[in-house]
Amino acid sequence: MKPDHKLCQLGKKEIEENLAAIAEAVSKPKYICQKCARVSKKKKHLCKPKKLPVR
Repeated sequence: MKPDHKLCQLGKKEIEENLAAIAEAVSKPKYICQKCARVSKKKKHLCKPKKLPVR
């Protein structure tokens, strides 16, 4: 996954080619995208990140 790409912008082919990197980015998420509801452990991977509430 290119550093400047957000999870929100990935196409089907990019997802298939970068599955391991994506799996790492979404494990133990701390942020959620307010636009598409994708999650990530780093806010730089999302276009409209919001911190998830602590449980």
